[in-house]
Amino acid sequence: MIIPLLVFLGILSFLVFIHELGHFWTAKKFGIGVEEFGMGLPPRAWGKKIGDTIYSINWLPLGGFVKIKGEDLDGYDPKDATNFMNKHPWKRSVVLVAGVTMNLIFAVTVFYAILGLNGWKSFPLLLLNDYQFKYGEVKTVPNIVTFLEEDSPALKANIQFGDIIYAMEFEDQVAAINNVDDVRNFLSDKADKEIIVKTKNINTEKDVEYKITPAYYEEIGQPGLGVSMSDGIYLDYSTMPLLAGFQHSMNIMGYTFSVMGDLISLSVEEKSIEPVSQGVSGPIGIFGAVQSVIDSDTDKTIYTLLDLSALLSLSLAIMNLLPIPALDGGRLVFVVFEWITGKRASSKIEARAHQVGFAMLILLLVAITFKDVFQYII
Repeated sequence: MIIPLLVFLGILSFLVFIHELGHFWTAKKFGIGVEEFGMGLPPRAWGKKIGDTIYSINWLPLGGFVKIKGEDLDGYDPKDATNFMNKHPWKRSVVLVAGVTMNLIFAVTVFYAILGLNGWKSFPLLLLNDYQFKYGEVKTVPNIVTFLEEDSPALKANIQFGDIIYAMEFEDQVAAINNVDDVRNFLSDKADKEIIVKTKNINTEKDVEYKITPAYYEEIGQPGLGVSMSDGIYLDYSTMPLLAGFQHSMNIMGYTFSVMGDLISLSVEEKSIEPVSQGVSGPIGIFGAVQSVIDSDTDKTIYTLLDLSALLSLSLAIMNLLPIPALDGGRLVFVVFEWITGKRASSKIEARAHQVGFAMLILLLVAITFKDVFQYII
């Protein structure tokens, strides 16, 4: 686990570094005081003050931060020209969106490289809703295993999430699998008979053959494997490669917002945070994804890790754009309100909003982490 852990920490640290670097650079450019630029989370392991800024390395190697003078409304001095709150709203807006911008630039750049090396085609994506992608040509990837029932023949045979079932064999009988009906037709008379299921994994592109003995399922009235299958897609940008990196980023962002919107709506409808926590991953889940990619050990491992890094960079940008207090997007709401109305929101109200928003984010992170730990152990 050492190598996956180091790769995971390296990816996360780099993405946070470039995000915070955006805030840091623009704040310095506009003459705003930066009290600390830290990698990792406190307590502090090492720090050195250069000019007015402490550059630190902290003991918890998850994330990082830039402490900008006045951003947290502490010790506000209306005469301090270096205080964040004393700058024009447009400058504060630029500082707030600079981190997101850096993550977007990184994602677009990496997508250009990966798409170019892959014939301007994306890696396959699982469809979680009926989102209509606006750019590129959408091509379907059928028969992706997206659920394995407990104690099912498929689970016992070690079929993996993301395996694409493309063929089945029994003695001299061979069947190409194009949809769920093909699976059912082939298995209709194969109860308790060992068959061979041929797959290619959507993430690793690794071909694997599984020996499985189908079990009879009363609910469908015939033998089955105990899996659910869904369609995936990949996006072809070969007709307009010069815009591919931007278009793919826009596609992924739109799709992510769509899925998040569905999850939030479901959480509101059910009056529970569970749908959101189940639909996203925290650090443990991301580590699990990195470990799976490294363990697959294919000739596309590096490309897959880069693609994952770009996706995570986009996710970090999207998360920070959400108008939730304590996030960049939430802080931006208050700045834009002041810009439009010419009136600053009450500092007490803003501070309390950020405190509540931070508490909600911590609660969500805890729920997500418990879910990820449980799934990782299982």
